[in-house]
Amino acid sequence: MAMSSAAPTRQALRHLRRLCTTPTPRETLPTARASPCLCDERVVATRRERRSTCAFQSRRPFSTTRTRAHEAESSPPTSSTARIDGQNESHTTTQTPSQQDKTSASTPDITNYYTLFPSTLASGPPPHGPFHIPLAQLKREFLQLQAQHHPDKYHHSEAAHRSARGMSSLLNTAYKTLSDPLLRARYLLHHNYGVDITSEDNNTHGSLTDQETLMEVLEAQEAIEEATTQEQIDALKEENKTRVKDAEKLLSEAFEKEDLELAKRECIRLNYWRSLQQGLHDWEPGKEVRLIH
Repeated sequence: MAMSSAAPTRQALRHLRRLCTTPTPRETLPTARASPCLCDERVVATRRERRSTCAFQSRRPFSTTRTRAHEAESSPPTSSTARIDGQNESHTTTQTPSQQDKTSASTPDITNYYTLFPSTLASGPPPHGPFHIPLAQLKREFLQLQAQHHPDKYHHSEAAHRSARGMSSLLNTAYKTLSDPLLRARYLLHHNYGVDITSEDNNTHGSLTDQETLMEVLEAQEAIEEATTQEQIDALKEENKTRVKDAEKLLSEAFEKEDLELAKRECIRLNYWRSLQQGLHDWEPGKEVRLIH
Protein backbone atom coordinates (compact mmCIF):
# COMPACT_ATOMS: atom_id res chain seq x y z
CA MET A 1 0.00 0.00 0.00
CA ALA A 2 1.58 3.21 -1.04
CA MET A 3 2.19 5.96 1.55
CA SER A 4 1.04 9.42 0.77
CA SER A 5 3.72 12.11 0.59
CA ALA A 6 2.13 15.07 2.24
CA ALA A 7 3.79 18.50 1.78
CA PRO A 8 5.29 20.12 4.97
CA THR A 9 3.37 22.95 6.38
CA ARG A 10 4.72 26.51 6.73
CA GLN A 11 5.02 26.13 10.46
CA ALA A 12 7.18 23.03 10.02
CA LEU A 13 9.47 24.80 7.54
CA ARG A 14 9.96 27.77 9.88
CA HIS A 15 10.84 25.39 12.69
CA LEU A 16 13.39 23.52 10.54
CA ARG A 17 14.94 26.85 9.46
CA ARG A 18 15.39 27.93 13.07
CA LEU A 19 17.02 24.61 13.92
CA CYS A 20 19.49 24.95 11.04
CA THR A 21 20.49 28.54 11.84
CA THR A 22 20.71 28.35 15.65
CA PRO A 23 24.42 27.81 16.85
CA THR A 24 25.42 25.05 19.16
CA PRO A 25 25.84 25.84 22.90
CA ARG A 26 29.70 25.63 22.72
CA GLU A 27 29.93 28.30 20.04
CA THR A 28 27.34 30.66 21.49
CA LEU A 29 28.36 33.68 23.52
CA PRO A 30 25.93 35.03 26.08
CA THR A 31 25.13 38.28 24.30
CA ALA A 32 26.30 37.58 20.74
CA ARG A 33 23.93 37.70 17.79
CA ALA A 34 26.61 37.74 15.09
CA SER A 35 27.35 35.20 12.42
CA PRO A 36 28.98 31.81 13.18
CA CYS A 37 32.41 33.00 11.90
CA LEU A 38 32.42 36.08 14.08
CA CYS A 39 31.46 34.00 17.08
CA ASP A 40 34.34 31.60 16.45
CA GLU A 41 36.87 34.46 16.33
CA ARG A 42 35.60 35.94 19.59
CA VAL A 43 35.74 32.58 21.33
CA VAL A 44 39.35 32.07 20.25
CA ALA A 45 40.30 35.57 21.40
CA THR A 46 38.62 35.00 24.74
CA ARG A 47 40.45 31.73 25.27
CA ARG A 48 43.80 33.35 24.42
CA GLU A 49 43.11 36.19 26.84
CA ARG A 50 42.27 33.71 29.60
CA ARG A 51 45.46 31.68 28.95
CA SER A 52 47.68 34.81 29.03
CA THR A 53 45.98 35.98 32.24
CA CYS A 54 46.55 32.64 33.90
CA ALA A 55 50.17 32.57 32.79
CA PHE A 56 50.78 36.11 34.12
CA GLN A 57 49.17 35.23 37.47
CA SER A 58 51.31 32.12 37.76
CA ARG A 59 54.53 34.11 37.15
CA ARG A 60 53.61 37.17 39.21
CA PRO A 61 55.11 36.09 42.59
CA PHE A 62 58.54 35.39 41.04
CA SER A 63 58.77 38.62 38.97
CA THR A 64 57.61 40.71 41.91
CA THR A 65 60.29 39.24 44.15
CA ARG A 66 63.04 39.89 41.64
CA THR A 67 61.83 43.44 41.03
CA ARG A 68 61.77 44.26 44.72
CA ALA A 69 65.22 42.78 45.23
CA HIS A 70 66.58 44.81 42.32
CA GLU A 71 64.98 47.98 43.66
CA ALA A 72 66.50 47.31 47.09
CA GLU A 73 69.98 46.97 45.56
CA SER A 74 69.75 50.01 43.30
CA SER A 75 67.91 52.35 45.68
CA PRO A 76 70.04 54.93 47.60
CA PRO A 77 70.68 54.28 51.30
CA THR A 78 68.46 55.83 53.87
CA SER A 79 69.61 58.81 55.94
CA SER A 80 70.65 56.62 58.89
CA THR A 81 72.58 54.26 56.64
CA ALA A 82 74.27 57.20 54.94
CA ARG A 83 75.30 58.62 58.31
CA ILE A 84 76.82 55.34 59.42
CA ASP A 85 78.66 54.90 56.14
CA GLY A 86 79.90 58.49 56.33
CA GLN A 87 81.18 57.94 59.87
CA ASN A 88 82.97 54.75 58.85
CA GLU A 89 84.56 56.48 55.88
CA SER A 90 85.67 59.40 58.05
CA HIS A 91 87.58 56.96 60.27
CA THR A 92 89.08 54.83 57.51
CA THR A 93 89.64 57.28 54.64
CA THR A 94 93.25 58.44 54.18
CA GLN A 95 94.78 60.86 51.72
CA THR A 96 95.77 59.45 48.38
CA PRO A 97 99.37 59.92 47.20
CA SER A 98 98.27 62.62 44.75
CA GLN A 99 96.54 64.55 47.54
CA GLN A 100 99.60 64.25 49.75
CA ASP A 101 101.85 65.45 46.92
CA LYS A 102 99.57 68.41 46.32
CA THR A 103 99.60 69.33 50.01
CA SER A 104 103.38 69.07 50.27
CA ALA A 105 103.84 71.00 47.02
CA SER A 106 101.75 73.88 48.36
CA THR A 107 104.00 74.22 51.45
CA PRO A 108 107.31 76.03 50.75
CA ASP A 109 110.60 74.42 51.66
CA ILE A 110 111.89 76.33 54.70
CA THR A 111 115.41 74.86 54.70
CA ASN A 112 116.81 78.34 54.04
CA TYR A 113 115.75 81.65 52.50
CA TYR A 114 116.67 80.48 49.02
CA THR A 115 114.49 77.35 49.10
CA LEU A 116 111.46 79.50 49.87
CA PHE A 117 111.60 80.80 46.27
CA PRO A 118 112.18 77.70 44.11
CA SER A 119 111.14 79.32 40.83
CA THR A 120 113.51 82.29 41.05
CA LEU A 121 116.35 80.69 43.04
CA ALA A 122 116.28 77.12 41.77
CA SER A 123 120.09 76.76 42.00
CA GLY A 124 120.17 77.73 45.66
CA PRO A 125 122.70 79.97 47.44
CA PRO A 126 126.32 80.41 46.34
CA PRO A 127 128.58 78.68 45.46
CA HIS A 128 126.01 76.49 43.63
CA GLY A 129 123.92 79.48 42.60
CA PRO A 130 124.89 83.05 41.70
CA PHE A 131 125.09 85.87 44.21
CA HIS A 132 123.16 88.15 41.86
CA ILE A 133 119.34 87.77 42.04
CA PRO A 134 116.77 88.98 39.46
CA LEU A 135 114.76 91.27 41.73
CA ALA A 136 111.68 91.63 39.49
CA GLN A 137 111.25 87.86 39.24
CA LEU A 138 111.86 87.47 42.98
CA LYS A 139 109.17 90.04 43.75
CA ARG A 140 106.59 88.28 41.55
CA GLU A 141 107.17 84.95 43.25
CA PHE A 142 107.10 86.60 46.68
CA LEU A 143 103.70 88.20 45.98
CA GLN A 144 102.31 84.88 44.75
CA LEU A 145 103.46 83.07 47.88
CA GLN A 146 102.14 85.82 50.13
CA ALA A 147 98.72 85.59 48.48
CA GLN A 148 98.74 81.81 48.87
CA HIS A 149 99.68 81.88 52.57
CA HIS A 150 97.84 85.02 53.66
CA PRO A 151 96.48 84.49 57.21
CA ASP A 152 93.03 85.85 56.27
CA LYS A 153 92.46 82.72 54.16
CA TYR A 154 92.77 80.38 57.16
CA HIS A 155 90.09 81.49 59.63
CA HIS A 156 88.51 78.01 59.64
CA SER A 157 91.19 76.71 61.99
CA GLU A 158 93.22 78.42 64.70
CA ALA A 159 96.19 76.13 64.05
CA ALA A 160 96.09 76.83 60.31
CA HIS A 161 95.75 80.57 60.94
CA ARG A 162 98.75 80.53 63.29
CA SER A 163 100.81 78.55 60.79
CA ALA A 164 99.90 81.00 58.00
CA ARG A 165 100.99 83.96 60.14
CA GLY A 166 104.35 82.33 60.76
CA MET A 167 104.83 81.52 57.08
CA SER A 168 103.86 85.05 56.04
CA SER A 169 106.37 86.56 58.48
CA LEU A 170 109.12 84.22 57.27
CA LEU A 171 108.43 85.11 53.63
CA ASN A 172 108.61 88.83 54.44
CA THR A 173 111.95 88.48 56.21
CA ALA A 174 113.42 86.28 53.49
CA TYR A 175 112.33 88.62 50.70
CA LYS A 176 113.67 91.70 52.48
CA THR A 177 117.01 89.96 53.11
CA LEU A 178 117.54 88.52 49.64
CA SER A 179 116.46 91.64 47.75
CA ASP A 180 119.19 93.74 49.44
CA PRO A 181 122.81 92.84 48.48
CA LEU A 182 124.20 93.95 51.86
CA LEU A 183 121.65 91.96 53.89
CA ARG A 184 122.10 89.04 51.49
CA ALA A 185 125.86 89.06 52.06
CA ARG A 186 125.42 89.13 55.85
CA TYR A 187 122.96 86.23 55.62
CA LEU A 188 125.27 84.14 53.45
CA LEU A 189 128.25 84.73 55.77
CA HIS A 190 126.20 83.53 58.70
CA HIS A 191 124.42 80.68 56.87
CA ASN A 192 127.38 79.29 54.93
CA TYR A 193 130.27 80.05 57.30
CA GLY A 194 128.74 80.84 60.70
CA VAL A 195 130.20 84.39 60.69
CA ASP A 196 128.10 87.17 62.24
CA ILE A 197 129.52 90.26 60.56
CA THR A 198 127.24 92.55 62.61
CA SER A 199 128.60 91.39 65.96
CA GLU A 200 130.80 93.84 67.87
CA ASP A 201 132.41 91.17 70.03
CA ASN A 202 134.57 89.47 67.41
CA ASN A 203 136.62 92.54 66.39
CA THR A 204 135.84 91.73 62.78
CA HIS A 205 135.73 95.35 61.67
CA GLY A 206 139.05 96.23 63.25
CA SER A 207 140.92 93.28 61.76
CA LEU A 208 139.46 93.54 58.26
CA THR A 209 139.15 97.29 57.68
CA ASP A 210 142.37 98.50 56.04
CA GLN A 211 143.76 102.00 56.37
CA GLU A 212 142.96 102.83 52.77
CA THR A 213 139.26 102.12 53.32
CA LEU A 214 139.20 104.21 56.52
CA MET A 215 140.87 107.17 54.80
CA GLU A 216 138.41 106.96 51.90
CA VAL A 217 135.45 106.97 54.30
CA LEU A 218 136.75 109.97 56.27
CA GLU A 219 137.41 112.00 53.10
CA ALA A 220 133.89 111.30 51.79
CA GLN A 221 132.40 112.33 55.12
CA GLU A 222 134.33 115.64 55.11
CA ALA A 223 133.22 116.33 51.53
CA ILE A 224 129.58 115.96 52.54
CA GLU A 225 129.98 118.29 55.53
CA GLU A 226 131.75 120.93 53.41
CA ALA A 227 129.23 120.84 50.56
CA THR A 228 127.13 123.98 50.15
CA THR A 229 125.07 123.26 47.02
CA GLN A 230 122.86 120.43 45.75
CA GLU A 231 125.12 120.09 42.69
CA GLN A 232 128.06 119.14 44.91
CA ILE A 233 125.92 116.54 46.72
CA ASP A 234 124.71 115.06 43.41
CA ALA A 235 128.35 114.64 42.28
CA LEU A 236 129.21 112.90 45.56
CA LYS A 237 126.22 110.61 45.08
CA GLU A 238 127.51 109.47 41.69
CA GLU A 239 130.94 108.74 43.17
CA ASN A 240 129.36 106.69 45.94
CA LYS A 241 127.20 104.71 43.49
CA THR A 242 130.40 103.53 41.83
CA ARG A 243 131.80 102.40 45.19
CA VAL A 244 128.61 100.44 45.90
CA LYS A 245 128.64 98.69 42.52
CA ASP A 246 132.30 97.74 42.88
CA ALA A 247 131.72 96.28 46.34
CA GLU A 248 128.71 94.22 45.15
CA LYS A 249 130.72 92.87 42.22
CA LEU A 250 133.57 91.79 44.52
CA LEU A 251 131.08 90.20 46.91
CA SER A 252 129.61 88.15 44.07
CA GLU A 253 133.08 86.87 43.12
CA ALA A 254 133.98 86.13 46.73
CA PHE A 255 130.90 83.99 47.45
CA GLU A 256 130.99 82.15 44.17
CA LYS A 257 134.70 81.33 44.68
CA GLU A 258 134.16 80.62 48.41
CA ASP A 259 136.72 83.27 49.37
CA LEU A 260 135.66 83.92 52.95
CA GLU A 261 138.19 86.68 53.73
CA LEU A 262 137.32 88.67 50.64
CA ALA A 263 133.59 88.24 51.35
CA LYS A 264 133.97 89.57 54.90
CA ARG A 265 136.10 92.54 53.85
CA GLU A 266 133.80 93.63 51.00
CA CYS A 267 130.73 93.19 53.20
CA ILE A 268 132.23 95.68 55.66
CA ARG A 269 133.17 98.10 52.88
CA LEU A 270 129.66 97.90 51.41
CA ASN A 271 128.26 98.72 54.82
CA TYR A 272 130.38 101.94 54.88
CA TRP A 273 129.21 102.98 51.42
CA ARG A 274 125.57 102.34 52.34
CA SER A 275 125.96 104.53 55.41
CA LEU A 276 127.54 107.24 53.27
CA GLN A 277 124.65 106.94 50.80
CA GLN A 278 122.17 107.58 53.60
CA GLY A 279 124.18 110.62 54.73
CA LEU A 280 124.03 112.06 51.22
CA HIS A 281 120.30 111.45 51.09
CA ASP A 282 119.70 113.27 54.39
CA TRP A 283 122.07 116.18 53.59
CA GLU A 284 121.16 119.71 54.55
CA PRO A 285 123.50 122.78 54.48
CA GLY A 286 125.46 122.99 57.73
CA LYS A 287 124.08 119.69 59.08
CA GLU A 288 126.54 117.31 60.73
CA VAL A 289 126.97 113.98 58.94
CA ARG A 290 126.77 110.86 61.12
CA LEU A 291 127.84 107.62 59.48
CA ILE A 292 126.63 104.29 60.95
CA HIS A 293 129.31 101.62 60.67
